[in-house]
Amino acid sequence: MRVWAISDLHVDHPPNWEWVRRLSQSDYREDVLIVAGDIGDDLNKIQAVLEALLQRFAQVTYVPGNHEMWVRREAFSDSLEKFHRILRLCDGLGVWTTPFLVGENHPHPVWIVPLFSWYIKPEEGEGSLFLPKPGEDPSLRMWADHYYVKWPFDGEDMTAAQYFLQLNQSAIRREYSHPIISFSHFLPRQELIFPENFDPREAEKRDRYPSFNFSRVAGCWQLDEQIRLLGSQLHVYGHQHRNRDRVIQGVRYISFCLGYPGERQNHHIHPEILEPLCIWDTRHGPITGTR
Repeated sequence: MRVWAISDLHVDHPPNWEWVRRLSQSDYREDVLIVAGDIGDDLNKIQAVLEALLQRFAQVTYVPGNHEMWVRREAFSDSLEKFHRILRLCDGLGVWTTPFLVGENHPHPVWIVPLFSWYIKPEEGEGSLFLPKPGEDPSLRMWADHYYVKWPFDGEDMTAAQYFLQLNQSAIRREYSHPIISFSHFLPRQELIFPENFDPREAEKRDRYPSFNFSRVAGCWQLDEQIRLLGSQLHVYGHQHRNRDRVIQGVRYISFCLGYPGERQNHHIHPEILEPLCIWDTRHGPITGTR
């Protein structure tokens, strides 16, 4: 049994939906797929994609991302109502949104632990991954969440990040007898925003959106605290549409996304992503190397 990972499928883009359809229906029949958020915001498409993946993989595990929380198509009162509707959908389909063990009788079994998450903006308190950026627009007028995400709380007594972090407490308190792969949609650490050999001057030249500061909406530090309380050996995440494979203080962090067709065409992501990334084999353990 192998464990594969992918994020940011964004099937609202026809080439991405076609990518899902082209995945082999025979190569992964005994395997597990981690989907680290952002299938899309249309509930019917979310269901169709999960059903298609279940036809190809033995087990699928998934956490919603920020695009799933957009309220603009269906009649939901707010994003939290939609979130819980998605969890019920997953439960009905047999998609894992809670911890489960893979390969119990194999040489290298592994626990898969989904972690719900959201980002903390710098004005929302401690835990933001914010880094100042010259010339940025702090209003986030170009950020679609600003218009389509609607929470039932005002952010004073409770923020979205706090709500989702609390949902993870039962998973963190469990006993785990084997190595752990955790995953989330949002970033758990500031260092992951940029590549290891980051050159700010070169990045500034290539910045297509100089007024947008991604770090405002990247994730939160408290998520990494939960990853380390769990004792995760490996953590998969999405959201940033850039692929990463880094070890930081003993934890391996992997991002492997499909992203938007234009990002693949412009080589911001590898232009030929033929399948998800294999990260674990229950016969041999962790798989090293990314594409």
